Formats: sequence, structure tokens, C-alpha cells
Amino acid sequence: MAEGRESVMYALPFCAGTVTGIFLCGHGIFFSGSPYLVAAVSMPAGLAIAVLSFILRGKQAGFMRFPAVIAAIFFCGMFCRASHEITDIATADRGTREMNFVEKVTEPSAIWLKSGIDSLPLGDYGSNALIKALVTGDQSDVPAEVKKAFRDSGASHILALSGMHLAIIYLILSKLLSILGQSRQADSARFAIIIASTLFYSIMTGASPSIVRAFLFILLRETAFLTGRKAMPANILCFALTVQCALDPGVITSASFQLSYLAMCGIYFLYPVLKGLYPASIPILKNVWDSAAMSIACQAFTGPLAWFLFGSAPVYFIITNMIAIPLTSALMPMALAAVFLHRLGICPDFLIGCIDWGCETVIWSLEVICMLP
Repeated sequence: MAEGRESVMYALPFCAGTVTGIFLCGHGIFFSGSPYLVAAVSMPAGLAIAVLSFILRGKQAGFMRFPAVIAAIFFCGMFCRASHEITDIATADRGTREMNFVEKVTEPSAIWLKSGIDSLPLGDYGSNALIKALVTGDQSDVPAEVKKAFRDSGASHILALSGMHLAIIYLILSKLLSILGQSRQADSARFAIIIASTLFYSIMTGASPSIVRAFLFILLRETAFLTGRKAMPANILCFALTVQCALDPGVITSASFQLSYLAMCGIYFLYPVLKGLYPASIPILKNVWDSAAMSIACQAFTGPLAWFLFGSAPVYFIITNMIAIPLTSALMPMALAAVFLHRLGICPDFLIGCIDWGCETVIWSLEVICMLP
């Protein structure tokens, strides 16, 4: 069977069941107690079909096993949505949801990081606000004109905390931890540090759908590396999709969730094809082509949905991404380093100046792109 085909055939029925459960529970098709009815029907139906698929294994009727497995997974998706709906009803009856233990543990770090960014002596407080949005996802202090420049130029995904931000942190950690070497103990330590750090950051910044998606991708990739298995893109994408929908079925209706997975489809499946089109005889512009190919691949998959949801699509998205992504990718590690050094009282003026220049350049570049016809 082709690489990843089995995982796709199992992930899609689960998502279809989740969407069906959302429709049946959310629209009260039967009566106000629809979630209870859906849960009561889907659980025994899924179990019965799962048992049937097990019985059919090795029998002459084995050709029926695959549809039975698909149906069982579909009902599992329905049950997950119904059970979450019932939990939400119970939570609403108890009043406002309280923070769980993990959220209470990470909240002081989030406050410390935001206050540290605000205290950086940058030339313009708008720069502090931009850095805080890039690192923590808090856009409350970003000026309206800056938000408009990001939105109109097609860089909203950069300003909003997304999987790209966690991927940058992951790459930084991977580079720093490469000094541990290649032993079994080093690989285990690297795995523990990366997973703990990215999980902490994900929860600290609010665990948005795209951040959770990125964390699951990192977890699956690192697990495959640690166990000596090949990290197949299709399997990682489908398994992460299924797990995230199981943890929070309602997330499938989120635009952030949909755009994030579509972007990864473009990166995994279209980007390698576009990247391979560049002639090997001209290596000097290879990096420029790779960056453009990445933007085209993402936009090819996310563009139609963005147009459907928001009624517009950026015209100069290639230029925007080729300028804004490298700059913001550099700003994030510099800002994190500046916060820690500034807290210690040893932050060099040169680093502050670089951050200030980077913020001003990003904003100016996007404003220029917005003025293009």
C-alpha cells in the first residue's frame, strides 16, 4: 500500500464522524438532549462493528473487514464529539471553568515573559508590542495600523501565534542540543528536553489549534527518531489530525485549525515537487527559489479556504513571506535572549538595536507592500 494511505483512510472517517457529531449535537436534530442520544447510539454501534471487523479477520468474508473498520472509526468520531458536548454542558452548569494545574503552573512564566518584553528599552513601544505578539501571541497592545499592515499584506499568520513560531523554537532547541552527541542517552535527553520545553511553551501561550498541531508534529517526529523509525509525513499529519480531533472535536470547525493543516499539506506534498523544479546548474538562487516554493505551496492549499472565509486573498504573498518570515524568525530568538539578559542587567545595546531595527523593517516593508497596486 502506498506510503500513508492507510493512515489517511483511518483519519478521514474519524474526522467525518466528528463533523457528523457536531452537526447532530449542535443543531438539536432530535431534541435538546441530542448529545446524550448520539453518545448512546454511537458507542454501542462502534463497538458492535469493531467486534464484527475482528471476527471477519482471516475469514472468507475478510473483504468486508475494511469497510467495517472504517464504520467503527466513524462512530468513534461521533462518540468523541458527543462526549465532549456532554462535558461542556456539565461544565456550563457548574459555572466558569477554573484553570487546571498545568495552566496554573505555566501562568507565572507567561506573565514574567510578557513583562520582560514590555521592559525592553526599545526605541518605540510599538516594537515591544510586536515582539510580545510574535513570542506570546498577545496582540492587545499592537497598534491598529500595524495589525492592518499585517492583514492587508497577507502576513496575519505571522502576527498571530501559529505553528511556525513553535517550529522556530523547535529548530533553536535542536541546534542547541546537537552538542549532546549521538548516543542513546543523548537522544533520550534531547527528546525529554524538546518535548517538555515545547509542551510548556504551547500551554503557556494558550494552546491555540495551530500550536497544538505543531506540538503533535514535533512529538511524533521526535518519537519516530528516538525509536529508530521513519517519520513519514502522511502518517504524522493524519495521526496528529486524529489525536487533535479526539482531544477536542470542536476544533475541527476552527479556521486556524483548518488553515494550519492545509498549510502542512502544501509543505509536505507540494513543496518537495516545486523545490525539485529548480535547475541544479544554477545554485546561487536556490535558497530564494526554496523560499518562494514554500510560500506557493502553502498558498495553493490555504488560499481557496481563506478566500471562502474572509473574501480576499493576498496578491503579493510571495514577497511578503520572503521578507517577513526571515526577519520575524530572527527576531524571536533575539527577543528571548534579550529578555533573559535584560533581567540579568547585561543586555548589550547592540542586541536591543538589532531588535528595534528588525521590528521597524518588518512594519515598513509590509506597509510598502500594502501600497503596491
